[in-house]
Amino acid sequence: MDKASWDTNVVAFPLGRWNRAAGGDPRIPPGRYEFTADELAALCRWFSAMKYAFPGTEGVMIVSHQQNYSAVGLYNDAGGAPNCLVAKHEAAGTAQFFCSTEGDPPRLIGDISEITDAHIRAIHPPRNEKGWLDPAGWMGVYASRLIATAVQVV
Repeated sequence: MDKASWDTNVVAFPLGRWNRAAGGDPRIPPGRYEFTADELAALCRWFSAMKYAFPGTEGVMIVSHQQNYSAVGLYNDAGGAPNCLVAKHEAAGTAQFFCSTEGDPPRLIGDISEITDAHIRAIHPPRNEKGWLDPAGWMGVYASRLIATAVQVV
């Protein structure tokens, strides 16, 4: 990390493979359910494209170390945009991806790009990503992610 990153609150993106929740041991590898740097970059593009096409779109992220999953949800309170959840879950040592739109049960997908790339192609944003890519907005989603520390019953 360069000196500027140590002296500011700027977080380099994409984050390194070993970054964990605050206070986590960086020598402990992440679970297979945690999004990789490439997956986080794809999620950033997806979030940005959806925000470009549907102003007001927001995102949330949760990581559950107890239930072995990470998930990103995009929603728009104003309507007109599809509310969508993409999740990565580890079971029996294998990571699987799921997608769910509002009102539909989660469905198994082969890779996160099946959703992110399809949505980006449908939106057809300008080739020059400088006009629509929003890494700062995505880092807000990432930085405010909820790290589930225990099973909560409501």
